[in-house]
Amino acid sequence: MLLTNSSLRAKAIVAATAAALVALSGCGSSDGGSGGGDDSYLVGFPALTSGPAAFAGVPITEGAKLAVKEINDSDYLGDGATIELKIDDIKGDPAQAIALYKQYAADGASGVICCGLSSEAGALAPVIEATKVPAIVSSAILAGLANPPYVYRPVVLPADSGGIYDQFVDTVVPAEDIKEVVMVVTSDNDGMVGDAEVWKAALERNGVEVVKTINTASTDTNYTQAATEIASLDPDAVVESMLGTPAALMARSLRERGFDKRILTSYGVDSKDLFDASGGGLAGALFAVPFQAGFTDNEMATKFTEAYQGEYDAEPDMYGAQGYTAMWLMATAIKEAGSKDPADVAKALESITEQDSVYGPLTYEGGQASLNAPGSYLEWTEDGTLSEWQG
Repeated sequence: MLLTNSSLRAKAIVAATAAALVALSGCGSSDGGSGGGDDSYLVGFPALTSGPAAFAGVPITEGAKLAVKEINDSDYLGDGATIELKIDDIKGDPAQAIALYKQYAADGASGVICCGLSSEAGALAPVIEATKVPAIVSSAILAGLANPPYVYRPVVLPADSGGIYDQFVDTVVPAEDIKEVVMVVTSDNDGMVGDAEVWKAALERNGVEVVKTINTASTDTNYTQAATEIASLDPDAVVESMLGTPAALMARSLRERGFDKRILTSYGVDSKDLFDASGGGLAGALFAVPFQAGFTDNEMATKFTEAYQGEYDAEPDMYGAQGYTAMWLMATAIKEAGSKDPADVAKALESITEQDSVYGPLTYEGGQASLNAPGSYLEWTEDGTLSEWQG
């Protein structure tokens, strides 16, 4: 499923086709692996499977487990060779993520999937650099996080210059005749602060006035005051540069106070659980996303959606795609390394310049993936389904 350097490209394509055709059955364990042995490669995964971020953390692990099943069932790593994926809940605690990473390293892991949130990524990154077991970041958007040969990020960052946000704003703002906005920022999260800076630059480049920026905290649950102020300002749109749960709660407060205009936000709200948490307040929220089942039009996305539905009886969201993509990147590096030694896997990761993903073709520079495509522009409808923006 992955395109790496030219020497592996043909083999990867063949393996991808075989994996996509595997008939999936239910996983017998949480790791999807073989349970160890000389031909088993241990990959650790400190995950967010409980707490406020579980809406994202659980599907990320599901996507990773699906990838492991395809990898193992297709003999992608060679006859009888398998990945053993060890998943443990960090319970939202960066210190727990560090402890688990060190334990995986001590247990002989070839690599680690990590970092659902920027707080976790910021705490873990220096430990990864010191311990030298390479990590693939599943979803954290902290600026400057990728750092070869040990930290790689297949996450498509909407805030990249010239990336999804820029294309989204350039398209949506003129079409929706947006002249004034209020921005709401999760200001104690470095990823969201950087995200907001790119939003603001793109908006101002399009002649939009940011009449006010309201800073909030990731632990806030009551947005009454902010929503009341925004309703009184009555901007053409609200831009939420916020984590998923805060974005949903902010939207709920806005609608309860009569704000019925457009909410522009990131793909962090790409979750039915968050729509439900918003009490329908996310209806009319518009965002750009690099993957969405039923909207992303490429062969790999279609096969991934079908496989995920067969395994979990549900359509994958953006987070499931992130876990799946991260795991396939790690598997390709392990295959190229032909070794359990994390130093060899790190070296192999450095040689990967391209990845054929469910988003489309990714290219890597400095360990960071980028996608030369606008993604899909989606909005939540009143009944809690996603619809393609019609312009």
